[in-house]
Amino acid sequence: MKTNRFRLIFIIFSTFFVWNCQKQTIDYEKIAIEITKEAKSNLQEKLMKAMKEGGTEAAIPFCQENAMAFTKRLGIAKSVTLKRITDRPRNQMNLFSTEEAKIFSEIQKKKSNDGVFPNRVVSSDESVTVYVPIVVMGQCVQCHGKPENITKETKTTLQRFYPNDQAIGYEVGDLRGLFSVRFPK
Repeated sequence: MKTNRFRLIFIIFSTFFVWNCQKQTIDYEKIAIEITKEAKSNLQEKLMKAMKEGGTEAAIPFCQENAMAFTKRLGIAKSVTLKRITDRPRNQMNLFSTEEAKIFSEIQKKKSNDGVFPNRVVSSDESVTVYVPIVVMGQCVQCHGKPENITKETKTTLQRFYPNDQAIGYEVGDLRGLFSVRFPK
């Protein structure tokens, strides 16, 4: 009787131990979506506040001074490397690499009939990187839209803060860039 009880306890303990030792799977894509939603929401909120206080022209210097630093700080807080990347940068530090350009092109080609671009997960021995699309929304075209639809004042401010600006000519629904969320393994 004691032997059977001991065996039962041993089996239960062993099963529990093995179950707990199994490698837990991490849903990197889900976590990346949460991080990028937070980034978009916070940047959008601050940008809209700047626009309310001083118009589109006030939003441009705000972006130049704060967007990259905010993105970097959020990445550090979430223990990831967080970047915004694009083929047509306003800030040259957001220009993507050759490998990222291939991923951007693949995502752009896979736009659904509903206008949704897919995420992309890339895994290596050292990290997992999730690419989340940045899509042009209504308020974005004030600074990123077609040149003929951007006010003279906004164009002048853009030229002053971003003399090599390439981030114009977009329409609502276009793929503006990608969030790159890199998780170390």
